[in-house]
Amino acid sequence: MRTKLPTSDADMSNGDAAFLTPPSIRQPANPLGPRAQRTINRIIEATRDVFLTRGYSGTTIDEIARLADVSRASFYTYFPSKRDVLIAVGAHSATECASIIGRLDDIGSSRNGLTQWVSDYFDFLDVHGSFSFAWTQAAHEDEDIRLAGMKRHLGLCKQLGVELAGTSGKQSDDPTTLGVITFSMLERGWNYTQLYADTISRDAIVRAIATTMWAAARQR
Repeated sequence: MRTKLPTSDADMSNGDAAFLTPPSIRQPANPLGPRAQRTINRIIEATRDVFLTRGYSGTTIDEIARLADVSRASFYTYFPSKRDVLIAVGAHSATECASIIGRLDDIGSSRNGLTQWVSDYFDFLDVHGSFSFAWTQAAHEDEDIRLAGMKRHLGLCKQLGVELAGTSGKQSDDPTTLGVITFSMLERGWNYTQLYADTISRDAIVRAIATTMWAAARQR
C-alpha cells in the first residue's frame, strides 16, 4: 500500500515543506490548487518507481513524465530539474522515517515488538527504499546533493541510535554510528529480499535483523 503523500505545505512539519515544494512553485500569492498538487504527487510517486529500477543516473525526466502521465513541459512546471524532484522525494521519505523511528520506544523493548518494527520498516522501504539508493548514488556524483541530504540523514541516524539503545534502558556512547550501521543493515537486507525474492525468505531476514538489533542495543 502506498503511503499517502502530503497534499499541501500545511501537512508537513519541521520545515519539510520547504524541501517538498520547489522554489518555482512556492508563491504565497498564488496557492496551488488540488489539480496541481495531484500532479506533483504523481510525479513524486513515478520518480520513486523509476529510481527503484534505474537508479539516479539511469533515470530520465522523459521516463518520469511518461510514468506519471504528464508532459515534459508539465514536469518542468513543478520541478526545474531531476535534482529538485529527488529532494522532494527525500523530504517526504525523511518525515516518514522519523515517524517510524519514533515508534521504537513503544514496541522495541521486546523481541517480538522489535521484529514487528523491522517488518514495518521493510514495508516503509517498499515505498521509500528506492530513494535511499538513488540519493546515495547521486551524492557521489553531486556535492550539492550530498551536503543537502547529509545533515538530515545523520540526524535520522542519531535518532535511530538513541531510540534503539533506549529499548534496552541503556545509552549508546555513539548513537550516530549505531544508527548508520543499523540503517545499512536494514536497507541492504531489504534490497536483497527484492533481488532474491524467489530464493530467500523475507520473514527470515526480518527476524535475523531484529535479533542483531536486539543484541546491538544491549551491547552484546
